[in-house]
Parts: sequence; structure tokens; C-alpha cells
Amino acid sequence: MFWRKIKHKAKHRTKHKERSNSFFRALFLTGCVFFCSFSVGFSQFGSAVSKGVLAKSPINEASGLVASRENPGFLWTHNDSGDESRIFLIDTLAQMRAIYYLEGVEARDWEEIAWLQADGTNYLIIGDIGDNRAVRPDITIHIIPEPHFSAIVDSIAAAIIDTIPATSIQTYKLHYEDGPRDAEAMFYDPQKEQLYIITKRELQVGLYGVKIPQESSEILLLKRKATLPFTFITAADISPNGDEILIKNLLCVYYWQRKSGESMEHTLSREATRQPYQPEPQGEAIAFRIDGGGYYTLSEQLLGLQAHLFFAPHNQPNPIK
Repeated sequence: MFWRKIKHKAKHRTKHKERSNSFFRALFLTGCVFFCSFSVGFSQFGSAVSKGVLAKSPINEASGLVASRENPGFLWTHNDSGDESRIFLIDTLAQMRAIYYLEGVEARDWEEIAWLQADGTNYLIIGDIGDNRAVRPDITIHIIPEPHFSAIVDSIAAAIIDTIPATSIQTYKLHYEDGPRDAEAMFYDPQKEQLYIITKRELQVGLYGVKIPQESSEILLLKRKATLPFTFITAADISPNGDEILIKNLLCVYYWQRKSGESMEHTLSREATRQPYQPEPQGEAIAFRIDGGGYYTLSEQLLGLQAHLFFAPHNQPNPIK
């Protein structure tokens, strides 16, 4: 096996912690509008509709989203910095179904969650990659075998609470080849078997890539693969087959369709198409549906505004010759 399989151990923890919004996020509106115009072409997705609201939920600062492979029809998410080391399983109506704590793991600034498959096993990658002031000498990812949710699918009972033991968690430290960066967007390319991180605060953000080895003893080097003409990127995802890529900031969603055999840097160097998107209150999460038939977005519960789970359906694809 590439990574260790999970064994569950029930454990209940509660804790609340708040954090203030970053000053840089307030500056986003003045720096990002211009870059939303750098996109052309056909809209591959229809207008998003709300599928549900995160009502009375501990998910108050959703900062990552990915479709579950072990639990089709469900999504994984987590809070931004200030929360405990836990991930949440929600259904496609935004109802909380399960909470899993990561034993022995510190949640410094969790910003993204992604998926990979190796040796027939599904894994989740949790990205502790936030660094508002760009001072961290290294960042961290945690890889866990994806938990299987065994409760009755149509049950609306209270969410189950469980713990992922430390022995089932692989932790890797990474650092950028050209110095610390803040980032909130990450995905794993199933075609090239490489992890990609997209930085946030530069006027033209960086795309960084790294191979993930079986062992986590060394600090991995994130190499800059490309510079992208966007700013304040807050989320990204790749389609299940690796042929489509979505990247978003607080105002725009961008889309690329990959050519056969093409590298990620070549795909993202082409001009994006901007998709229909109604900006959310601090929207920092995007995920393809497991069948690629559309994408979900999720936001923070900012200034008393409700956080909706939105879904945008995929239109007839526009093939690339």
C-alpha cells in the first residue's frame, strides 16, 4: 500500500476559537476586479443554485471542499485557521453527517482539501498551507485514508463523531524554492501524479508542483511551474479524470479543458474561460462533483450571512481538438 489504511476510534471533542479576518482580504476587491476580465469563451457551466444552507453548523469558515469517493453523494470540508484538527462530511443538501478528528495533528492554517488514489485506496490531502504574512519556513500537508461513512444515508440524526488515529496519518513538510508564500488552493493531478499549490497574494500568482513520495521523512521542495495572470486565488479543483481544472478567487471562477497528454503548466498557460458566478460571502471552496457533472462552492458565514452550498451544472462540453 502507498499509504497506511485507516482505523477508526470514537472520540468526542468540543472547542471554539475565533479569528479575525485578514486585512489583505479587505484589499482584494480593489486588486482583483481587473483580473476577472482576463477570460474569454464559452461558459461550460450553468448558473449555480443553492442546494442547502449550513444551518446551526460548526462549519463557520469553510475553506476547502472536495467530493467524497468512498461516500458518493457526499462532500468533505473543513474550517479555516482557528478551528480544531477536524474534517466534516456533509451531504449535497449541506446537512452535517460526520465529524472526524485527526489525532495528534495541529491545525495551524488549514486552507484546502484534495483527493488522490493510490494502490486502489482513496486518500484525502489536508493542506495546512495558509501563511498570511509569508513567514513560515515550511508548510504541511496531512494524508489520510478516506473514512467510510457507514450511517444510514437517509438518516437526519445527529452527526457521528470519530477520530482518525495518528498511526493512519502521513504528514509531509514542504517549502517553496523561492521563499515563503501564502496559499489557499491545492489539488492533486491524477494524470501526472503530482500535487499542485497555487499561491494567493501576488498580483500574478505562482503554480507550484511536487511529487509525493511514500515516506515523509524529508522536506519536499515545491518548484515553481508557471506564473498565472490572476490574484487572490482562494480555491481550486481538478475533475476526476484530470481533464478539467477550476480555479477561483472571491469574484470569479475560471475554467480550463486539458488537451490529451498536456502538462498542467501548459494547460493553465492558455487563456481561461470565466464561468457564471455570483460572489459569495468569503467564498473559499470549490469542488467538482464526483462524476464531473458540475461543481459545488461553499463559503464562510460572514457578517451574519448564511453559508449556502451552491451547485453549477455542467453544460455540453466544448471539445478541444
